[in-house]
Amino acid sequence: MPLLDTLLQATATTPVCPRCKRPIPSEDVNVATDVAFCRACDITHRLSALATGSVVDENVDLSRPPGGAWFERTGDGVVLGATHRALGQAFGLLFFSLFWNGVVSVFVLMATAATLHHLGIPLPHWFPMSKGTAVPLPLTIFLWLFLTPFIAVGLVVLATFLSALAGRTELRIQRDEVTLFTGVGPVGFRKRFATTAVRDVRLQEQSWRDNRGTARQQKSIVIDTDAKPVTFGTMLSEPRRRFIAAAAKKELVRS
Repeated sequence: MPLLDTLLQATATTPVCPRCKRPIPSEDVNVATDVAFCRACDITHRLSALATGSVVDENVDLSRPPGGAWFERTGDGVVLGATHRALGQAFGLLFFSLFWNGVVSVFVLMATAATLHHLGIPLPHWFPMSKGTAVPLPLTIFLWLFLTPFIAVGLVVLATFLSALAGRTELRIQRDEVTLFTGVGPVGFRKRFATTAVRDVRLQEQSWRDNRGTARQQKSIVIDTDAKPVTFGTMLSEPRRRFIAAAAKKELVRS
C-alpha cells in the first residue's frame, strides 16, 4: 500500500517540524494513526505529509511573494494568485502546436471541402481546395470521426500554450465566499465555495505510470471542504504553488 510504504519510510528518517524546523523524536510519532506531534510548537502534523513534503508552511511572509505571485488586501477581502508563465515551456508547446495543427489542418480542409460539396454550397475561389476532387459521403463522415480526437488534442495543446504564456490562477476571498479562477485573461474556469466550508489546505503529489511505463508526477494544491476537495495549481511553478497554498491556508483555515 502506498500510504503504508510512505509511513514506513518516514520512520527510517526523523521527521522535521515545518514550523520550528526541529526534529520530531520517535516517541512523538505514531505510524498507525499517521501522526507526528511537535512539542515545541504544540501542534500535530500528518506523518505522511511530512514524509512526502506536502506540508504547507504557515509561517509564509505574505508581503514577500515569489516572482510571478501576488497577495493583496482589498476593501472587501483578499486577492492572491500567480501567473502560469513559463517561457521555455511555452516555446516548446508553440512549436508542437504549429506542427500538429498544421498537419491536421490539411485533413480538416479536405473534410470541410467535401462537406460543403455534399451540402451543395459552392467553395469560394480563395479556399485552398476549391478545385479538389469529390469525396464520397460515407468517407466524409468517417473522415470527421477520425479527425475529432486529433482536433481535440490540437486544441488542448494550443490552450496549454496560451496558459504557459499568459495564464494565471487566482483566489479571491470576499467575506463568506471564495472564487477560484484558472484561465487566460477573462476567459477560464471559475469555482465558488463558502469560506466556512473549508477544512484544510494542503499540497498533493500524485505519481503514476503511463501506457509506456514511464513514471509521471503531478503536483497540485488541494482545498478540503465539507463537499468535494477543490484541486488546482498544477500549472504553477513549485515556489508559486507553495506560496499560494500557504497564503490560502493562512487566510482560510483558522485554528
